[in-house]
Amino acid sequence: MDQRRSKKIILIYVLISIGCFALFIAQNLKMYSEIEQDRQATLALLNKEAKFSEAALIEVFEKQKTSELVIEGKSLEEKYGLVDKMNHPILLRAFFIRNLRVFSICWLILSLLFFWQMYEKRRIQKSLEELTNEYQEKISHNELMLKRSQLEEGNLKSSITDITHQLKTPVASLKLSLDIALSDNYEEHERKNFADQAEVQINKLDLMLDGLAKISQLETDLIQLKPQKLSLQQLINEAVNGVIMKAVEKGIELEVELLEDVFVLVDKKWTLEALGNVLENAVKYSPKQTTVILQASSLVTYVLVEIKDEGPGIPTDEQNKIYQRFYRGISSTAVEGSGVGLYLTRKIIEGQGGTVMVKQRYPRGSNFQLTLPTS
Repeated sequence: MDQRRSKKIILIYVLISIGCFALFIAQNLKMYSEIEQDRQATLALLNKEAKFSEAALIEVFEKQKTSELVIEGKSLEEKYGLVDKMNHPILLRAFFIRNLRVFSICWLILSLLFFWQMYEKRRIQKSLEELTNEYQEKISHNELMLKRSQLEEGNLKSSITDITHQLKTPVASLKLSLDIALSDNYEEHERKNFADQAEVQINKLDLMLDGLAKISQLETDLIQLKPQKLSLQQLINEAVNGVIMKAVEKGIELEVELLEDVFVLVDKKWTLEALGNVLENAVKYSPKQTTVILQASSLVTYVLVEIKDEGPGIPTDEQNKIYQRFYRGISSTAVEGSGVGLYLTRKIIEGQGGTVMVKQRYPRGSNFQLTLPTS
């Protein structure tokens, strides 16, 4: 389309140039014709005078014109006032004016055509740039959607593999426990022990499935995090109330240290889930008759929440692995759990613009640090 427009503009240029040249030639031919006619008319007038014969006129016109004759003729024109009466200057002036008009019109047309072409060129370039940018944006969007689709597909495959692997052990243990508990080949107390073990496995499965359901809801965007302005004091109190009974059962004291109440911008339900997971782990892994400390301090645009326990701690080489799905460290194998709590915590906190990290306490224990955005 742009090439056809360029060809049309070039054709217009050529046609205007040819027209200007043709007008110039026509004006020249017209001037020469008028001068010739004027000369012939002058000759006819002189021939009518009795003093001049045709032979004398021919002889005069054939004589060589010298500069002296030109000067003499100029003096005679001025003497008798013939300067304004001769037609040749008038013809030349008319010729000049006509040609000036022609060239002015041609120059104006060519200038307008040139500026129009420049305007069209810039407009086309701008339109092309906009189309190019739009095309690039669509390509980038499609590439992002493709990568996201591939990532989601990979996550789905990984999730299915992880779930299958994690469910095999408790399901197999549950099946074996139930087979023994319902068999007549074992003593009553043995069957009761395996029945209790089956109950433990059922609870473990229920806990794992509950965690998987929550992870699935977050990862598939079935649940959107909706931050709102909340009191940090109230949020911490509700999170502590959720684990206080488990702490009492183990004789663990929960200490809350909050210098001043601040407002945070978080989703209440899911942030309580995240804080509850960390607090529950702190109570679960802490020995009896110990203390779990929850501290909160204000930063510039964030609030730092620290949860400190006196448990076995987390080795340095495992501190980046504990947030993976179903990961359970060496020190956690003796404690019942599903391995999804910290993964879910990280997804919730990072999904709201915060961070989660853990540090080793001395002489023992862990210090989980969570940052929450302030309102």
